[in-house]
This record gives sequence, structure tokens and C-alpha cells, in this order.
Amino acid sequence: MILILLILLLSTPVMARSFGYGFGYYGEEISDGEERLSSGMEISLAYRPWLLEYGNPSLVGKVALGTDQDKEWVIPYLQVGLHVDLVRTTNHPFNFIAHNVVAYTPALGVFYQFDPAREASTFTVEASLLKLSQKDFWYEVLSPFIAFNMDKGVVDSWGINLVRYTYFFK
Repeated sequence: MILILLILLLSTPVMARSFGYGFGYYGEEISDGEERLSSGMEISLAYRPWLLEYGNPSLVGKVALGTDQDKEWVIPYLQVGLHVDLVRTTNHPFNFIAHNVVAYTPALGVFYQFDPAREASTFTVEASLLKLSQKDFWYEVLSPFIAFNMDKGVVDSWGINLVRYTYFFK
């Protein structure tokens, strides 16, 4: 399924493709016995081939850089996955935030996540319920995520992206 989606995304016309980069601030708690926290900056790359009104997919890769509760610098996670805008509407109550009209595009994301320090792989789900976008940017605020350890069948970690800004080149 994911392979088919990748092929479809990469086979779109060159003029329709849109690449971007993003910066955000995250907080995460790892719950594998000893409670551990980390927070810092998240850097992302995004590929958005279309601007569909419903079910608009994007491929996203992320790396988090921050400090843990011992104030040591860590890379808590690397992620790659699919980010899907559920709906795109300009008729919403958040237009007062921007000078020009922005679309409200709540989204869900599913990611493969790797924690380099623990060498742990997880399946992560993210909800960007307050996401505003235009052709050349996304603003996401208070996007919670939860990571599941598929081998053990338990919640591995959870957290929130406080704010994320993604700028698209085209």
C-alpha cells in the first residue's frame, strides 16, 4: 500500500511537485520503564505533490534535536511517513490570525520512527488538528503524537509539537 502511494506521488508531473522544509518545537516523554523526557527543535522536510480539497497526502521526514532531563544533547527520534490533510476549507473561524485568507487543513500523520539512543523502532500517529495552510506554507499548533512499540504492543512514547512552521519552495 505505501509502496503504491510512493509510486503515485513520485509519478506526478514535475510542475505539480512542491518541496519544503520546516522547524518546530517538541516535547516528548519516553515510557519504557524509567521515565525520560526530552524537548527541543524538530527539523523536517516535506514533499507535497498536490493541493487536493480532501485527503491531500504529503511525504514528511523529521529529525528531533534537543536535550533530555539530564541536559544532555540527544536525537530522540527520526521519522519518515505520510501526512494527510483531511479537508481543505477557507470557511473557518481562524481567518483572524492572518492578513490574507488561509485554509484550515486538519491532518493526520502516520510515521515510522527510530530512536537512535535506544535503537528502538516504533509506529507513530500524529494529529495536527489546528493546521493552517496556503500554497507556500503550513502552520501547525499543538499537534499531539503517540508512538507504539509494535513488538511489545505497548505505548513507547508520547508528546506534542507545540508549533511547527513549514515553508514550501513552489
